[in-house]
Amino acid sequence: MLKYIGGILIVMCGTLGGIYASLRLKKKAEFFEQYIIFLNRVGTMIEYSQMSVREIFGELKNISVIEPILSDAEKFLDDGENFENAWKKSVDRNMKELDKEDIEMIYFFGKSFGMTDKNGELAKIELHSQMIKEKLDILKNDVTSKTKIYRILGMFGGVLVAVMIC
Repeated sequence: MLKYIGGILIVMCGTLGGIYASLRLKKKAEFFEQYIIFLNRVGTMIEYSQMSVREIFGELKNISVIEPILSDAEKFLDDGENFENAWKKSVDRNMKELDKEDIEMIYFFGKSFGMTDKNGELAKIELHSQMIKEKLDILKNDVTSKTKIYRILGMFGGVLVAVMIC
């Protein structure tokens, strides 16, 4: 009897592992969707207002996925960091679930933000937005194709382990 209960628990753990992997992929895609919204709003604010970096961040804190990054970046700026270092530290602190390649793409925003004229900033934001949109397209394809695979592999992995043990 305990053998069967243990086998069922192992199958459930494998299934939950597959579900976790698929949810992580979906969450990553949602982050990049929100990040594109953030970039578009920053571009709009630069184009139509004369706001400082701090004012822009204050206006954009309502984007839930970006809010922790913006809050920490503001704190680092208050501590005397330049924008690039504040952005990098904030991304490092809040985006631990992203891959190194993804984090490097997010770093790109902070590399020279606020250091060029309006047209230079808008061009940089447009370039960055295009890079993120390409990444998002790949992620959306992965979500549709890999979500079911992760779940099924998790379940079958659990079944395999349960059969081997029991």
